[in-house]
Amino acid sequence: MTNQGTPQAAVFDFVIPQGPTGTVPTPEFLTAYSTPSQPGTDGGNLIFDQNGLSQGTAVTHATNSDQVVLNDPGFYTVSFHGTVAPADGGNFPLSIVLSLQQDGNPVPGANVRNNFQTNLDTATYAFTQTVQAVSAPSTLTVEGQGGNFTYSNIALTARKVGDNP
Repeated sequence: MTNQGTPQAAVFDFVIPQGPTGTVPTPEFLTAYSTPSQPGTDGGNLIFDQNGLSQGTAVTHATNSDQVVLNDPGFYTVSFHGTVAPADGGNFPLSIVLSLQQDGNPVPGANVRNNFQTNLDTATYAFTQTVQAVSAPSTLTVEGQGGNFTYSNIALTARKVGDNP
């Protein structure tokens, strides 16, 4: 800072030094999905038969698999949506829960339940949650519980949003 004026009428000239230019990391993500109706069983995992858009290697999925794999330690945002209906011949009311599992353990806050009254009912299920992969690989699945059901138009997107501290 320098005074360009006089001591009685100061005019300060401030110079703010420029820092180094930052870099923008390339986003890493993968979307897995399945559109045809498939049977779901109590305690079984949903199968994603296709891969959509993806970038990078932090998230992978083999087609026709129930597992989405986080290959780098860090934080990930995981979003899921799909349609569920009770299977024919179910006992009503029927309560179906879909939950995100990480390495075989439920992810808190990443589950959704619906109570079906007839076999004509359908429901849209959706959740979004942030998970941490402390080490890699870490495996994500979506598990169904409560009885037999059908599911369709499902999609799961996992996006790496940061590194572990």
